[in-house]
Amino acid sequence: MHGGSWYLRPWLYAAAQAGWDAWALNLRGHHGSRPVPNMGRVSLLNYVEDVHDCLRTFREAVVIGHSMGGLVAQKVAEAGRVRAAVFATSAPPKGIHVVTWRLLSRMPRYAGPILASQPFLIAPNDAAALLGNCLSPELQAWAYPHMVPESGRAAREMALGSMAVDPAGIRCPTLVLGAEHDRITPASVQRKIAARYGSQYLEAAGHAHLLMLEPGWERPFAAVLEWLARVV
Repeated sequence: MHGGSWYLRPWLYAAAQAGWDAWALNLRGHHGSRPVPNMGRVSLLNYVEDVHDCLRTFREAVVIGHSMGGLVAQKVAEAGRVRAAVFATSAPPKGIHVVTWRLLSRMPRYAGPILASQPFLIAPNDAAALLGNCLSPELQAWAYPHMVPESGRAAREMALGSMAVDPAGIRCPTLVLGAEHDRITPASVQRKIAARYGSQYLEAAGHAHLLMLEPGWERPFAAVLEWLARVV
């Protein structure tokens, strides 16, 4: 949500150094990607379609999805078109709920645009509390201005847990990456996602939701690359 390829650059460079042909997708309506007439009404399935469009070009690929992108990646993997999939501090599918007091205390201010399918942008103080709690003030000041408005409909679909994923459809190897201090998609939720799919589970000690930007990001991503080298 609100993101783009810009914040995945550390992982892209590390994957390229490990020999992967690595790409990060800007979803429709984000950072100059395919334009949409009404950003607020874009659905999660529209984002899934964006990934499938890329896979038609790449043909054979591994998908790594973070946060909202983790749920998108689950739906993409369900279609059986990828060699392996990694779900990093991921939004959960239907049937697994995320309810924390910290999240509930900050989300009511966004209820209007979310319920009305309008675009909205998370405020810097809420981003700092929910997403960037392990980022330095300097990194926060750099990252938050890059965030762009997100679809209220997609956020509502996640909040209501309406995106169903059939575990039987995911036949490729899967890895779930949780983070010890994640406040928006907690490690407890990541363990439930891993159990749902029979995935290998890895927890990044000392990290939070934006673990690819946090100091020490190299260690958990190296473990992801080691896992990929074993299963692909």
